Amino acid sequence: MSKPRKVVITKQRSVHMYSELWHAAGCVLKAGATNPAGSSWQFLSGVVLTAFAFEAYLNHVGARSFDCWDELDRLPPFAKLELLCEKLGVKFADGSGARPLQTIGRMLTFRNTMAHGRSMEVDAKPLVRTTENYLVAYNEELLVEWERLIRTDEFAERVREDVRRVLERLHEARSDEKEGLFEFGSGTYGATLVD
Repeated sequence: MSKPRKVVITKQRSVHMYSELWHAAGCVLKAGATNPAGSSWQFLSGVVLTAFAFEAYLNHVGARSFDCWDELDRLPPFAKLELLCEKLGVKFADGSGARPLQTIGRMLTFRNTMAHGRSMEVDAKPLVRTTENYLVAYNEELLVEWERLIRTDEFAERVREDVRRVLERLHEARSDEKEGLFEFGSGTYGATLVD
């Protein structure tokens, strides 16, 4: 009986984290839009995952654009965006007071609220109504800002649209060898017979 031959197996894979997160956000938002009952949590998750995808893309491009990215990695996401825009020559004519950058700022505030959540007390201003029309005001839910943003898919979809616009601009300006935007990574597997 002959001795079994040996095989050396090699595997290599690149993971584009921003693409994984982008696609996850899309799946969650689609699920929320498809089944509106209780969908606020999908919209919340979609915004947070989109924010994570945005930050992951900045890190992806930052590491290719700056040798010292490890030191710059601690910057807040909006500062990273500004740095990359300057490096790549990307300008947004209306600045941070208009879309898409205004949305990016709101998204990052939302993301930070979720990441650094705090319990709070919410008090509404007393309202004076007549006995004929008080029920409308009485039945309105007392919500904080982030809760209002996830009542419908409007904010989540706006975030996704504006993040896409910003990332497309950054991606177009890159001069390095680049993958397709939102393209998953690739991998290679091999097996070599050893004598």
